[in-house]
Amino acid sequence: MTSHKLLILSSCAYGYVGKCPCCEKFNLVFNNQLFIFSEDDLRQFRRMFDDENTIFDTGDLGASGRTLGMRTPLNNFYLMFTPKEMDHFRNMLDDAFVMIEVNKVLQY
Repeated sequence: MTSHKLLILSSCAYGYVGKCPCCEKFNLVFNNQLFIFSEDDLRQFRRMFDDENTIFDTGDLGASGRTLGMRTPLNNFYLMFTPKEMDHFRNMLDDAFVMIEVNKVLQY
């Protein structure tokens, strides 16, 4: 994997969102997960958190306090969160979008 210098847009105790200025991709790191998105895909990913059909209570499936699940477009692939992790994840994404817009304004 090629090394790129990221502009960190937001972060929390569990991860960060950064933008690579050379390839225009966004890296979202949370716990041991790395997602690489275009801006449009990152926005779509954030919208998934507001979809009632995407977030669900894991019931007995969850372990280590991870009682919230998130369906993904991949069959049989789910993301698991504690309520605290979910809050941090959403806030981190929301903060990243504020910074994306700030950086757009500053470029003009």
